[in-house]
Amino acid sequence: MWPLLLLFCIRYVLSQPSQCPDVFAYETKSERDRWYGRITLVTPETLNGVWVTIELDSPAILLGNWFGESTTENNLDFVIKNRNQVLRATDDPLSIRFFVRFDPKEGVPSVVRIKLNGRVICGGPDATTPAPVLHISNIRTKMTTPRQITTEDDFFAGDFSPTRQPIVIPPKPQQTAEGCGTVKIEVRPLITYGQSTTEGEWPWHAALYRYKGANMQYLCGGSLISRNHVVTAAHCVTKSKTNIIINQELLLIYLGKYNLYKQDGGVQNMGVSKISIHPQYNASYLHNDLAILHLERPAEITNFVRTVCLWEEELELSVIINRLGTVVGWGFDESGDVTETLMQAKMPVVSTETCIFSNRDFFSRFTSDKTYCAGFRNGTSACTGDSGGGMVFSKQVGGGTVWQLRGVISLSVALQNEKVVCDTSNYIVFTDVAKHLDWIRSTITS
Repeated sequence: MWPLLLLFCIRYVLSQPSQCPDVFAYETKSERDRWYGRITLVTPETLNGVWVTIELDSPAILLGNWFGESTTENNLDFVIKNRNQVLRATDDPLSIRFFVRFDPKEGVPSVVRIKLNGRVICGGPDATTPAPVLHISNIRTKMTTPRQITTEDDFFAGDFSPTRQPIVIPPKPQQTAEGCGTVKIEVRPLITYGQSTTEGEWPWHAALYRYKGANMQYLCGGSLISRNHVVTAAHCVTKSKTNIIINQELLLIYLGKYNLYKQDGGVQNMGVSKISIHPQYNASYLHNDLAILHLERPAEITNFVRTVCLWEEELELSVIINRLGTVVGWGFDESGDVTETLMQAKMPVVSTETCIFSNRDFFSRFTSDKTYCAGFRNGTSACTGDSGGGMVFSKQVGGGTVWQLRGVISLSVALQNEKVVCDTSNYIVFTDVAKHLDWIRSTITS
């Protein structure tokens, strides 16, 4: 009975093409219990705040999006609001992507009307185009077995659990052609404990989000190493305690992000086309805890989004022992509160022997010749929420400062024991990027 019902629904929706394609289009991507659409917005006058009303012809379970807060009172009319979005008549068209999840047994909901700030822009008698009856297009008519949707609930759940919808602003960057590891925003001297940053101080730091239901959940940090690639920890993008890579379509990357939960003017966001984890990644002991995310489109190099250099100095660990490296992230602070703005701290690298002797039971299992440890053990530390972020070191080149990536935050004692807040009296284990340069270079050039 179920396959017949699905076939009936597909034939039904194919019979109703869109009549306002300049405003709304169904995407070819579809799943057993949801479809995806995209709305293109233009305005003859400036709008301070944008809200879009999407009216359906039958109830949906939910309507999710990557633009703003979605609300409904009857599961028929959904309102997407972004109070901080300014849309001007001179702006490029604003694209809003959303999806509708439904119960296949109850039929496929269709869009009958779309309003922008209360004005009908698609459908209805007062629309500027003929009243359409919109349905999903470009779905295969061939009978197939219904595909089970994978929610990926058993992969790494992120360093902290609150799910908050990030706001997306279409960036308008001014691209530059400067080399890696340079910063246009002045980097301030650091104090011993974690310190706030300003936008653009660490322009290669990336935020990884996971699509979960109608929201996006922050997972980990990462570092932009080329216009097309972000390096992060393998445990951030694999199912828990396995080498199984998660579905890359569940990830969204934010570049140039400063506030974890609010909009930032220089932010770029994009999907992931491919995930490459290190072939020797060991999920039990987090050895070779490294992954490269292939971005769906190249990043635009701006004052707020820039690449970091890969390590260019000697590869031996001895060259960085006792040197202070810089880490940034949105982890918990010393009070146990989530830091909404990007934080930074310096910490020294210690020898592997010093690290192991500080906690033999733990560090003897999770360190190797391709990791290193760092930290003051006095409150300054990478913490929960910082996984996948990088440790960088500065180098003077031609009278200027260039930053190089040496480590990727892998784990701490508290993270491995799945506690909420890390124990800053222990060192942090970093995956040593310098020991994996051949794999990184071959992966990003293949």
